[in-house]
Formats: sequence, C-alpha cells, structure tokens
Amino acid sequence: MTKKVGLVILSLMLMFALAACGGSSTNSAQQSAAPDSSSAPAGAASDELTPEPGAKLIFWHPKTPFSEYAVQEFEKKYNIPVTLQDVGYDAILNKYKADGPAGKGADVFVLGSLDLGDAVKSGSVLPNDYFEEDTKNMMLDQAINSFSWDGILYGYPSYAYLPAIFINKDLVKDAKFETWDDIKAFAKQFNDVKNNKYGFFFEANSKDSAYPFMAAEGGYYFGKDGTDPGDIGINNEGAVKGLEYFKSLKEILPLKAADASGDVKTSLWEQGKIAMIMDGTWNSGKFKQLPFKVESMPLPNLPDGKMAPVMTGVGGFFVGSYTQYPNAAKLFANFLMSEEMQMKINEVTGFLPLAKNLQNEELYKDDPVTLGFIRQLKQSHFYPIIPEMKVLAYNDTIFTPTIEQIWDGADVKTSLDKAAQSLKDSIAGSQ
Repeated sequence: MTKKVGLVILSLMLMFALAACGGSSTNSAQQSAAPDSSSAPAGAASDELTPEPGAKLIFWHPKTPFSEYAVQEFEKKYNIPVTLQDVGYDAILNKYKADGPAGKGADVFVLGSLDLGDAVKSGSVLPNDYFEEDTKNMMLDQAINSFSWDGILYGYPSYAYLPAIFINKDLVKDAKFETWDDIKAFAKQFNDVKNNKYGFFFEANSKDSAYPFMAAEGGYYFGKDGTDPGDIGINNEGAVKGLEYFKSLKEILPLKAADASGDVKTSLWEQGKIAMIMDGTWNSGKFKQLPFKVESMPLPNLPDGKMAPVMTGVGGFFVGSYTQYPNAAKLFANFLMSEEMQMKINEVTGFLPLAKNLQNEELYKDDPVTLGFIRQLKQSHFYPIIPEMKVLAYNDTIFTPTIEQIWDGADVKTSLDKAAQSLKDSIAGSQ
C-alpha cells in the first residue's frame, strides 16, 4: 500500500470511494445576503458574522457527491454563490501558492494535516479566529491539535481517515478475536492457499500494516508526541519487538511482500475469498456494497495484551489568505465543518466525523462498518504535523522497503537501523 497517508490518501483513496471526477461546476444564487441565524451550523457566533456585500466564493475540492451537496446546501442557507472547481487533493496547496497571489486562487479549499506546516509557512491560509472557540468546543482535541500551528488554530477540521479490520461476516460468523493470536488460529483453520483463500490479508510492505505492531511495543515515528524530529523511534527496542511479531504473521499469509499487494487483497476480498482484511475508511463506501455482510472492528491487542494503535490522519477546510471575501469564506468553512456535513462525509465516503457529539457509538448501531471504525479511532495515534513527517510519509524509499525486507526474512534490528539512518539523512537533505 503506497503513500496511503498524505497526498495519496487524500487524493486517490477518497476519489476511489466516490463518483468519478468530472469537470468543474458552478452553482449560483441570484444575490448575496446575510446568513440566516436560525441555520447557523456550528455555533451562535455565526449569526454575528456578516458576509461582504456581493460576496461570491470559489471552492477547491474534487467534484464528488459530498462537495456538490455541500455547495448546494450552503447556497440555500446563506444565499452566497459558490463555484465548485474540481481540483485534486494532491494539487491544491501548490496550486494555491502559485495562483493565490495572482488573485486566481480559491476562497476555501480542502487540505490534510500533513500540509498544515507548509500552508502556514507559505502564508497560504488565514487563522480560524472568529469560530475558534466554537471549533474547540465542538471538536476532539486531537483534531484541534492537527490543525493548529504554534498554538494558532488555522483550519476547520472535519474528518478522520484510518485503517481497521473489515470482516466478511458470512465467513467469520461469530468468531471472537481478542488478540492477534486469535486471528492466527482462525486463519490456520480457514486458509486454502492453493485456492487463494485466506483468513486474514493485509499489505505486507505498508506503513499502515506495520505501525500498529511497532507502536504497541513502544516504537514511534518521532518523540515527544510527534513534536521532536531529533528523536526517531522506528528502530528502538519496542519497534524491534513489535515488528518481530508482525513478521510472524507470515505463517498465516505465506506470500512474499510484493505478492501481498493492495490489488491482490482487494480482488480476492471482493470475490469473497478472504475472511478479514486490514484496510481503511477510504474504502468503506465501496465495501458496504459487496454481496456479503461486511462489518469492521478495531485491531486486536498483541498477545501480551498491549493495544495495537493505528495511525490516523485529519482532513478539513481552510480559508485562503488571498480571499477577497474573508467573512463569507469563514462562514462557508465553518459550514463545511458542521456536524451535518461531517455526517454527510461519512455517508458518502466512510470517513469519520471528528465532532465530540458524533463519537457516540449508539449513532452507528445500524452501521456496523462505521461503528467498528469509531471504536478504532479511540485506539489510534494522530499523524505528527511537523514537516519531517512529510519526509517519511511521502517518501516510499525510506520505510516501505524496510518493511518489505523484514517480511521477506531480513533481520529486524539491522533493517530498522538502516531505515532510521535513511530517515535522518533524508530529513537533513530536505532542510
């Protein structure tokens, strides 16, 4: 699984779960007006913020069922015209840095937390100042931290994307999985490798796959809660121990890492030949449409009882610093962050809401896929937002080959030491 965080997660996986991208579309209202305070989406403060006369907005986001719906609903409530321009996630920030100063940029656009530092340092985004208190009261602390830089909140966080385990209930039935040894035991009974049937399948060269085992035993990307780039923990004692167990899973997935790929996994899963896979929210919508009953669950503990956390990313919305209509743009970004819109994103993509009020498991009692991911969210770490994390997340020559080599039999400690040095060198070279 390649670059499933950052650019590719935000660019490819969501679009894969939605309708195919089309050209840009424009939705217009006849005239602009002050917002209706009865429809304020995220706090009473919004009825005090008056949009500029004649305000009209440009919104950069892939053209999807969510973005089209959000524009339509905002125009209905606020009578402010919004032009939706179909721009891919991976292109947005660089495009804004080029077009914004020339007056051709968007007023509001979507970004992920890994791009926050670049967005702030390049002067591309305005702080979330007017709705700051409302946002902090509304959202999980981890979401606020993910969109804050040097103590200043810039973005309007909306959704989380993360991996968990999808279950084919027609095959698993009532089996229980308290630890990874239970998954091993199930798979040994279920596997029919000659006929491409597996009890469990994940991508054996993926950071998403390896991180839970590494982190369970005390490994980490960067120290001090992801804030210290000088403290690299991918080769510490805990990381080694965790990846030794990760390596042991080859007894139930007896393939070379290159053959345990995402394409193979998805194909066999959709054919009903795999009982459980590790995959992400970005495929929830697609998997809910399969002709067998699909649920999800958090990763079980390691056999020693330690929790296996996944790494979670945050996506949301930002107001461009070159907007001519900052009040109207802030109203729109705040609207996009509203609980109503968070639930809509979940409905059409599977990405998880980050509002505190939307963490109640009872809300998802009729949606066992989202329910499992909500539980996994409580057992996760959030991506560090320091620039050095982008070096690791976007460079598949550092950690991905290491994971592949370990899976295929290389010594864990030696391989991780080399990866740590490669990361240090890459960070030094990027500065």
